[in-house]
Amino acid sequence: MLEVANLSVHGRLAPLHWHCAAPGLIALIGPNGSGKSTLLAALANLLPAQGQVRLQQHSLLELDMHAAAQLRAMLPQRAQTPLPIACHEVIRLGSSMLAVDESQLRPVLTQLVTRLELTPLLARDFCHLSGGEQQRVLLAKTMLQIWPSLNPRGRLLLLDEPLAGLDWHHQLQLLQTLRELVALGVLVIFSVHDFNLALAHADGLLCLQEGQLVAQGPVSVLDADLLARVFQIRTERLSHEGRSFFIPTGLIPSA
Repeated sequence: MLEVANLSVHGRLAPLHWHCAAPGLIALIGPNGSGKSTLLAALANLLPAQGQVRLQQHSLLELDMHAAAQLRAMLPQRAQTPLPIACHEVIRLGSSMLAVDESQLRPVLTQLVTRLELTPLLARDFCHLSGGEQQRVLLAKTMLQIWPSLNPRGRLLLLDEPLAGLDWHHQLQLLQTLRELVALGVLVIFSVHDFNLALAHADGLLCLQEGQLVAQGPVSVLDADLLARVFQIRTERLSHEGRSFFIPTGLIPSA
């Protein structure tokens, strides 16, 4: 489904190789400055990169922005300063690259607005929302671009810290919606700092350290040794009702 070969960004991301054969929810972890945002932007062809990124036989790095928008969508960590427009107009911008009419658009808009509980926000000025509210509106805009019933060619969703600023209720609500997208055939890669959310909800894991891919595979690759080596923290692993989670217990001094 997605094949990444020798993907690199000069001075920021070392050449890496990775492939994913089927839709899934992939957590991207790593310390601050490890290259997570760089990797996501490179996969989306939003910054100069070398190597190959092939999504269902399409070479994403060779496509123009309009063609790439038919196949992938990305929400960056820091959005540009928004114009003072209503939230429903912000969400609709997600379909701006798609050749769809109102009869096709409205049912998907209704689905996303309902799933993310955005109805009370639709008429409000986007600039006047809280950070978490703005994040949910931007998530709806980004998912609109890739929602399969509206864009059947869309197969890759890239999200940089999508859970940042969301309360527990809306974090779980978003993860449930992302799981629904996976069931519809979309590969979702999202960066996250909460290891326990990754363990509980992701199908696979990518771990970056200083621009290098140091671990990949099922979420079981996340263990105390990896956390100690990459994040310099001591942890205790606990289990409850068949689920595991980590509790930080201390720092490991730098060498």
